[in-house]
Amino acid sequence: MTIIKASILLAIALFTTNATALESDIKQQAIIDADHQEIDLAKNFAVFSGNVTIKQGSILISATRLEIFNHGVSGKEVMILTGDPARFSQQLALGDKVIAQANEIRFERSNNMIKLTNNAQLQQNESLVKGQFISYDMANKLLSANGSTDNKKRVTTILQPTKDKKS
Repeated sequence: MTIIKASILLAIALFTTNATALESDIKQQAIIDADHQEIDLAKNFAVFSGNVTIKQGSILISATRLEIFNHGVSGKEVMILTGDPARFSQQLALGDKVIAQANEIRFERSNNMIKLTNNAQLQQNESLVKGQFISYDMANKLLSANGSTDNKKRVTTILQPTKDKKS
């Protein structure tokens, strides 16, 4: 097994062990604040710009720009966030937090999936995965990361040692 494959397996184990997101988040309303918004009701499309923040349960997102594609079904929105970087965080069931950032974040509300593109990183506790693209399926606890196609930027995984619990 190559070191890259071993790192990916370790990263998956890291982010799936205790990485159950709060199930109530996906059932909560999403509250969006921004400096400006434009909505095309006929096309089910909206653009928010300037200091965009989204709160949905324990999910907190910040970006410079947000595009929402609704496809006519509430709760099925696809959100494309851009920033330098855009940021995403969510509380996990056991009290830990997942923190992500990238120049572009795609958040699919219906299946609790985030896709991070360009300078992507995903952190849980002190462990971290960095790459050009990271996909994280919070519902099924699956993580996938890729470096750049020109091989100049590879996937980096930083795993912290187990801390001894003292009595």
